[in-house]
Formats: sequence, structure tokens, C-alpha cells
Amino acid sequence: MTREKLVEWLADYIAELLDIAVEEVGTDLPLTALGVDSATTLVLAADLGTKLRRRVRPKEILEHPTIDGLAEYLASTGAEADVVAAGTAEVR
Repeated sequence: MTREKLVEWLADYIAELLDIAVEEVGTDLPLTALGVDSATTLVLAADLGTKLRRRVRPKEILEHPTIDGLAEYLASTGAEADVVAAGTAEVR
């Protein structure tokens, strides 16, 4: 999934999950400033994992605390995961 698609999905997801307008979701704001707490982080990690078809750890979300940063990280690691899943890269 591209970075842009992830940003869009995350903004929509956060808005729906927190029952706020998507226009209120600043992609450069810390997720905690938007109202994401530890329970929400766990739900987000699980749903992202389902969406991306790979494990997403809550720690990854905490280490990339904005939608922009998280999308950038997930898009870059997703490409690596796709290559490994296809069997065209070695796992080290």
C-alpha cells in the first residue's frame, strides 16, 4: 500500500474510531493529541495488521506517533515485507 493511501486510510480510520470529523485529523499531529490512547493503539495495530496482511506491533505505532510518520514507515517496511513474502529476499 502506498504512503498516500495509508495516510488517507489512517485519517479516515482515526476519525471514525474517535467519532470526530476527518477534517479534524491533522496528519502531522501526534496521535495522542487526536485522542489515541493505549487501548486505541492496540485496536489500531490489530486493524492495520489485517489491512496490510502483516503483523503491526503497537510499538511501531508509538515509535511513529503521527499519521504521516506512521504511513511513511509502514509503506517503506511493507515493500520489504512484500519482497520477503514473495521469496525474493533473504531474511537476516
